[in-house]
Amino acid sequence: MECKKRLYPAQAVRRLIFFVVAAAALLFLGGCGARELEDRSFPLSIGIDKTEEGMALSFDFPDLSESDNEKNPSGKTVTFSVEAGAYYEAQKAYENNTNKVLDYNHLKAIIISQEFLSDNAALRDLLSWLEHEQVVARNTYLFVAGDKASEILMLTENTGGSVGKYLEQMVNTQEDFKEQKVVTIGDLMNQWHNQNEDLLLPVLTNSGEVPSITEYAVLGAFSYKGNISVEDAMKAFLCRNQVKHFLYELKGGQVVEIQNIRRDIEIHSQEGKPVVEIALTGEARIKKGGEGMTTGKLVKQLNGQLEESLSMTAEALLMEPGADMSNSFIKLGGYNRKLYERYRQDYGGYLTELQMVFSVDMNLVNE
Repeated sequence: MECKKRLYPAQAVRRLIFFVVAAAALLFLGGCGARELEDRSFPLSIGIDKTEEGMALSFDFPDLSESDNEKNPSGKTVTFSVEAGAYYEAQKAYENNTNKVLDYNHLKAIIISQEFLSDNAALRDLLSWLEHEQVVARNTYLFVAGDKASEILMLTENTGGSVGKYLEQMVNTQEDFKEQKVVTIGDLMNQWHNQNEDLLLPVLTNSGEVPSITEYAVLGAFSYKGNISVEDAMKAFLCRNQVKHFLYELKGGQVVEIQNIRRDIEIHSQEGKPVVEIALTGEARIKKGGEGMTTGKLVKQLNGQLEESLSMTAEALLMEPGADMSNSFIKLGGYNRKLYERYRQDYGGYLTELQMVFSVDMNLVNE
């Protein structure tokens, strides 16, 4: 027999009151949210430039006057710039001048100028504020402006709307990488606290009236060391096991595409100095040329030339700007504890004495 629980009058009244209060609260919150939408601004990207006073912030906003609601922003954008001594001052100045509160829930990218990146104190103060306030998601993409960050944000007419959304789409369509490898604000915070790796930050310039990546900025031990070419950066990503596809041109003009790449790394000591050995294997397909060459000859040329190219690039980057192409220091503790204890407080000394050895063994695959 089914037994039903009896509800006494007092209990019924209390339950009714609870449901009425809950429903009223939901209605109140819904109305409040609708009113608050008009009082908030939603930057899709932020540009940060250095000034004599401190910094200049540029914001890229969706034009909510043409939007149905917050979740369906207009394709059009509006921009706004403000100068101040520090980020929190700039934010307060914006809010005082517009009577709107900044809401970062839709923020796609932060673009900082090379001049600002070079100022360790200013960069540290920015990260300290962002970390303390926790207003910006740690997975927000980070880019460097070749000149002024504000000029990159002014390209909205040519990016089909928001520069922030344009950069997000650029990252999402990077098919050569095993995963999205654009540095985030969280990566920069980790670099600030740990100072145990080299970050490669994409540098944006105005190319044909749209922003494009033309170089990579090197940040090592929380110090801006300069820029390297896209070609050298791709070799670094190859050594860091971050690419799915790698195009390489041989001296004879033949172009091969390397896929199914595997990288093995060993770190050991030789005469008291750190040595990083990197072994690369994969499958190569001819994309251009190669007529009249035997498979054995082409593979031998590919492996030998790529080994030499990686060695020369690694040596050159260690000298200038002082970058570890393999980003090996972050792995040092797990591979060689003795070396790690020696260099854990001497990242510069590690780079000075670092030696890198490469071996390449690619197989040619017929289509």
